[in-house]
Amino acid sequence: MGSRYLQGLAASEEDLDIWVFDVSVESLKRAEIRWSEVKARTAHRVSFVSSISDLPQRLQLVIVATTADVRAELVERISTISKVRYWILEKVLGQNKEDLHRIERVTANGSQAWVNTPRLQWELYKTLRSKYPQEQSINVNIENFSGLACNAIHFIDFVCRWSGAKLLEVDTQGLNLNWHQSKRAGFYEIDGHLRIRFNDGSSLKLISQQDNIPATVTLDISGQKWTVDEAKGMASTSDGQIVVGKTELQSQLTSLTVKAILYELPCGLPTLAQSIEQHEVFLDALMSHWNTHMPEKLDRLPIT
Repeated sequence: MGSRYLQGLAASEEDLDIWVFDVSVESLKRAEIRWSEVKARTAHRVSFVSSISDLPQRLQLVIVATTADVRAELVERISTISKVRYWILEKVLGQNKEDLHRIERVTANGSQAWVNTPRLQWELYKTLRSKYPQEQSINVNIENFSGLACNAIHFIDFVCRWSGAKLLEVDTQGLNLNWHQSKRAGFYEIDGHLRIRFNDGSSLKLISQQDNIPATVTLDISGQKWTVDEAKGMASTSDGQIVVGKTELQSQLTSLTVKAILYELPCGLPTLAQSIEQHEVFLDALMSHWNTHMPEKLDRLPIT
């Protein structure tokens, strides 16, 4: 993911001084290769370093694209080396509430940081949202996707910011009992059903399975039912209404997001403070499920 951010920065219209830090030399080599695959619009300068002490003392914007287990620690370490103005953080933010609060303390209580749950940045959903100018409740069903633990926060944020609602409850009763190893060593995933409620009456139902098949997305907005094909960039209703728009990749969104943040414009991502509210309820629910059904009782949920 970090190297995709890097590719996205190549499209920036202004010259950037970019520092790429990773303790893994292999990851840095991969990032260099991916940087060489894109043609930058302007003369960016890129430095690849494997020691955090090599970072500059001042950084305008830091993008943290690590796994969740080390994110809070890394944010703290960077802040001791460099004075950072803005942050973009990957999800899942952390593995327990303490991680969330550690990040919050370092980033001016979340006012200068954003979390990368970007569905409402996509042209497709911005176009669909423009048809409903007022904040209103929404009912969302998403089926047949994999990676519920690491991806559910994307959809939770989508509903919260579409409707202006707050997350109330994450019901885990429909989840499978056993967690399984994820693609990343040392991390776990869970499949099954999640039912999620919000304080304005909005709802979200997620059905996850390990089979890698295209997700089915349906939205009920003011009684209108939309079927969304994100892969094709199209949403339609049974009475023939159609909305089309791109569902941009991270490499296509990064330069626009960074420009908005640096010029203090709306960037289309939730603030860290908004995302922490969502993460707290979500992590509590999944941690309770883990400690109820798994033999090893934990105080950190091993998801990424």
